[in-house]
Amino acid sequence: MYMAVQYAFVGMAQTRKTKDKVTMENSNPHAEDGQTPVFLLEAKSFANEPEDINPVGCVEEFSNNITETEVTEEIAVTDNKVISDDETPDNEPSAVSAASPSSTYQQGIDDFYQSQAEIQKKKLDTIYEYLLYIMSPFVYEEDMDEFCTDLLRFAMDHNYRPEVEWKRYKTKLSSFDVRHLVWSIAIRLGLGKGKVYSNDDCACYIERRFASLCVTASGESLSHSTLRNLTVTSNSDQIHCDIQGEDGLLFHIPSQLGVEKDRR
Repeated sequence: MYMAVQYAFVGMAQTRKTKDKVTMENSNPHAEDGQTPVFLLEAKSFANEPEDINPVGCVEEFSNNITETEVTEEIAVTDNKVISDDETPDNEPSAVSAASPSSTYQQGIDDFYQSQAEIQKKKLDTIYEYLLYIMSPFVYEEDMDEFCTDLLRFAMDHNYRPEVEWKRYKTKLSSFDVRHLVWSIAIRLGLGKGKVYSNDDCACYIERRFASLCVTASGESLSHSTLRNLTVTSNSDQIHCDIQGEDGLLFHIPSQLGVEKDRR
């Protein structure tokens, strides 16, 4: 409605301007000097007319007709413009219906997997940061990437089983320590009945990756059922179970504690 009113005022102003122009031409001050205004239409329109026809009067009448025609055209253009801005003709498809069902279906798949990939990357980055911090007293810096990479493979696939045992330590650890380490990671990825990770998955990974740590005082290998108990503690623990916070992901390490406090 506001645009329609604007166009109406423009049309009125143009009509008034045309009429004023015609009036000024008819009252040309040079008429007294005998200089009759020359009209471009005069030669073409009145070449074969009798000499007693008044060209000025005809031009004035013709100008008035042009003015009325222009006003009519302006109104029509105004109406068409208002309609094209506010309405979509029935015979033109809208932008919403332009996408085919097939492309919309595929877009949904792509967006879903992209979202899942972003979530997975965030989890792996958080776990990697935890491993760098918590294992720094026990693994040499030059070996840290290799050590973390294998644990991250387990974090991406609960069925992953390492083929090589890890033996390079700065300080010897116990089976309690590595059980707590693996539990702290698995609990954030979903550990328990009906979830992605099970205690059996964790025990299988531990007894292969940290085989030399999973022995009794007499040197006998710990049983699989014993390694399934991931949260059991001892007086000599160096790595403790890191219970997940309210966000379910972050660890209790300095670089992540600040973020966790802000979220609470």
